[in-house]
Amino acid sequence: MAKTFICRECGYAFPSELTSLIDNHIQVYCERCGSPFNMDGVKFKPAPTPVTRKISRTIAFSEKESTNLDKMIQFLNKISFLPLFFFTFISFGLIAEIAFNLGSWSFILFNRFLPGLIGLFLLIYERAYIAPKIKEKKYNEIFLDSFCWGIMGCVLFGTGVLILIKGFFIIIYVIVNKDNKNLKAYDYGLLAKNSINYFSSKAGFVIILIGIFTAFTDRIYIPIGDTITISFPFSLEIPIVLLVYLGLLIISSIALLIDKKSSSLIGIKQNFEIGDSIKIIIIGVLGVLFYAAGIFVLLKGVLLFFLFATRPSEVPQIRSVEEKPSDTLQIYRGIKAPLKLEPEGEEKPLKSPVQEPLQSDIMAKDKEALETEIKIEQKSEKIEALEEIPEKKIKEKKKEDIELRLHESLLPVKDEKDKKLVKEYFSKIFAVLSKDLREQIINLKISKKEKRDLLEELAFLTKEEQVRYIEAVVDLYQEIPKKLIERIRKLPNVNPKHLDKIVEQLRVMDVEERLKFILFLEENA
Repeated sequence: MAKTFICRECGYAFPSELTSLIDNHIQVYCERCGSPFNMDGVKFKPAPTPVTRKISRTIAFSEKESTNLDKMIQFLNKISFLPLFFFTFISFGLIAEIAFNLGSWSFILFNRFLPGLIGLFLLIYERAYIAPKIKEKKYNEIFLDSFCWGIMGCVLFGTGVLILIKGFFIIIYVIVNKDNKNLKAYDYGLLAKNSINYFSSKAGFVIILIGIFTAFTDRIYIPIGDTITISFPFSLEIPIVLLVYLGLLIISSIALLIDKKSSSLIGIKQNFEIGDSIKIIIIGVLGVLFYAAGIFVLLKGVLLFFLFATRPSEVPQIRSVEEKPSDTLQIYRGIKAPLKLEPEGEEKPLKSPVQEPLQSDIMAKDKEALETEIKIEQKSEKIEALEEIPEKKIKEKKKEDIELRLHESLLPVKDEKDKKLVKEYFSKIFAVLSKDLREQIINLKISKKEKRDLLEELAFLTKEEQVRYIEAVVDLYQEIPKKLIERIRKLPNVNPKHLDKIVEQLRVMDVEERLKFILFLEENA
């Protein structure tokens, strides 16, 4: 007779499948009231928790297979451009045929030059953009570039076949790469979007050149048979077909220019609305009117629609443009925000208690006391006394302060404020001096070492701050002794925008007041 166990709380009879667990001393719970089943003299153990195993992708390659595929891609990267290179070289070389047939020089020039120009554009993009990315093994950034560019190269007598094969291997490598094992379908869609978005307009203009060459070889510009023509002055008759082609060419070109302008915004976004897709699809439809020049724009619009339809609720694996991984999304250049390098509150402006008495003294002086045409040689002893102040300590303090501020700017990004600091740091590191600023620095009558130090200081400033800083330095060297200038430039924690104020103060001071003022700044600034 089978055992029957009864719940002490509600009198529920446990079913047979739970009876076997009770016999094995495994803790069970009443299905009616949820109370644990207890038995005198028996200690129950908790039921084992089932272990869920993470199922890995069956298409993932082994380490050896991935290495072999990578070697194959690197090898193709070295030779894939050769057919296209020889075709371009031969096309331009055949222009010399004009020397043997001067009567058809225009036809020969167009028929040889245009294919060579198309091949040259394909070759430049492949060598200047795709090849370096492959060499750096940034395959995620060119997910579809090589494959699509190879398709266009195949139009030129199959010269892009090796580029096409290389692109096919790149797609496989990105999918099976173990570094991308956490990427989902939406993430791969973002990779494809970034890739197509970068070259869609460029490829469109190349297709326009191919279309022009095709129309030229079809001789649509010559009226044949019952072709409808439009008469113009000077007995000029143009086939209406040619005018239609010109109209479609203009429409497609405008569509590609619009796509080029909107590509920067599309490249940054990772979540899309239906409006984004419709806009790009309309641009693509207008682009395909002339020999399907906007085909890649149209494909991009369709891809945006699928990204909109399948977007996940959580944040995708692909990182944003502020991060720069080697094997994730395409890198978007150009953080242009002219922000401040150091956090607000760290900047130490000139203290008002110092400026107020100085300004009151200046207002009290008469015109004779304000003249600064005093010979520096007459009081060189006092200037030399200023140099006796240990420069090394001040220089070390300034260097330590700059290093500390840079270190604090590069702490892990935790919020929008930290992100703002990191953006501003890189924008200032890559600040470029204008031609006028370089000429002003060259014209300064200072040593090369001083010019080098000046350039290092300018590297951390925005363009507006650079202009103000250079103007202040020029004024310093024109009206203030050189030895004082060196002390002013070595002042720690003095923002460049305050230099012009310092210059104004020094202009109305005599030598003794200048010494006291500089000493005060070095001690308190």
